[in-house]
Amino acid sequence: MSFRTRVTLLVALAVAVSVTLVALVAWLAARNELVDQIDASLASRVEGDPGGWPGHQPHGGPIFGADETAQIIDSDGDVVRPRATPLLPVDDADIALAAGADPGTARTRTVEIDGEPYRVLTAALSDGFAVQIATPLSDTYAFLRRLGVTLVVIAVVGVLGACVLGFAVAWRSITPVVGLRTAAEHVAVTQDLSATIDIDRNDEIGRLASAFNAMLGALDESRTQQRQLVEDASHELRTPLTALRMNIDMLARGKALNDADQAEILVDVRDELEELTVLVGELVDLATDPTTAEEQKEDVRLDVISARAARRAARRTGIAIVVDAVPTTVFGSSASLERAVANLVDNACKFSPVGGQVVLTVGDGRVAVADEGEGIPAADLPHIFDRFFRSEQARSVPGSGLGLSIVRQIVEGHDGCVFAENAPSGGAVVGFDLPDVEQGAVDAPMDSASSGDQ
Repeated sequence: MSFRTRVTLLVALAVAVSVTLVALVAWLAARNELVDQIDASLASRVEGDPGGWPGHQPHGGPIFGADETAQIIDSDGDVVRPRATPLLPVDDADIALAAGADPGTARTRTVEIDGEPYRVLTAALSDGFAVQIATPLSDTYAFLRRLGVTLVVIAVVGVLGACVLGFAVAWRSITPVVGLRTAAEHVAVTQDLSATIDIDRNDEIGRLASAFNAMLGALDESRTQQRQLVEDASHELRTPLTALRMNIDMLARGKALNDADQAEILVDVRDELEELTVLVGELVDLATDPTTAEEQKEDVRLDVISARAARRAARRTGIAIVVDAVPTTVFGSSASLERAVANLVDNACKFSPVGGQVVLTVGDGRVAVADEGEGIPAADLPHIFDRFFRSEQARSVPGSGLGLSIVRQIVEGHDGCVFAENAPSGGAVVGFDLPDVEQGAVDAPMDSASSGDQ
């Protein structure tokens, strides 16, 4: 059963139940109102002083009109002043009224006489008598039957109208869902992620269509980035692989090489392999989406992990690294953020002159790394975080052009942003800002503020 059919049936069922309940309540209310009116009409005939009824005694004169169905009974249940037809039934409750009840006490009930329904009122009189008055219910029951048929017709028409309305509502509501299905089938068949759904509504279905369009856009962008990454990676991998092939070919002609040349080639091969290993590792890191990586996020002391990264870089490079940090806590992955800081420090160390120093500043969610190099050309500043981008002066130092790209990916995965600028006093300042910062005194001890010791 289709969703459109289910919606139509649910709407029809809801309307059917509602109309049926309303019709039933209306019919019962009409019946009770008519019966109350009949009872009030019967009671009006015996209003006043019951003892004042002239001729209610057994041998009195006539007290009923010719068009009335009435009779008087005594305390034994005998009819003392009957009408000719029909004779009204007498039960124990009627005898009790005649025998012992106060004058004016009455009861009503519905009886059937000769196959015809009657409404009968029995009222107590004085001196041990009671009067019974009846009126036929044939016309009332006929009216109720006509009213019931009318209400049934109205209910049927209402349910049929509800089916039509439910189908129209279902068709209107299901149209965006059909668009979703069509777009999904189109993407599955053609792999075309540019397909979108036209949205002209702001309800839940419209928001679902908007979310679907956003998902397709994100997938399209991700696939474009992956394709670009593969193309860039293939270009960058070609250089070390070509150099390795040339060196291996030269080693294959070993008889034409002396020992010094072979040793030099082996050193080149080892360097190319190390560069290739670093490049492959960085490509793997860059291809991992930090928003989907299964890394536990927690409160991280940004100042502590920065000092730790600076201390390792100082031991490895011999560059003096000064850490100027205040206790700063952010929410994120400790390992990823430490990798980002380490990449910034390593990048600054590459461009620091001999005898120079690197200054790492941490505070208020910001990490800034300043070097004493030549700075970054203005034309290159917008591109230094791009994949495989290397400026003219950077091509003379080791690297793949992926370190700062990894920094940007990690920082954006933590809802932060990166920045790069030239310091007024010379050199470059590269870093990032993270949100949701808690700054102040923290019980955990901070690593040494200076990592310049070798």
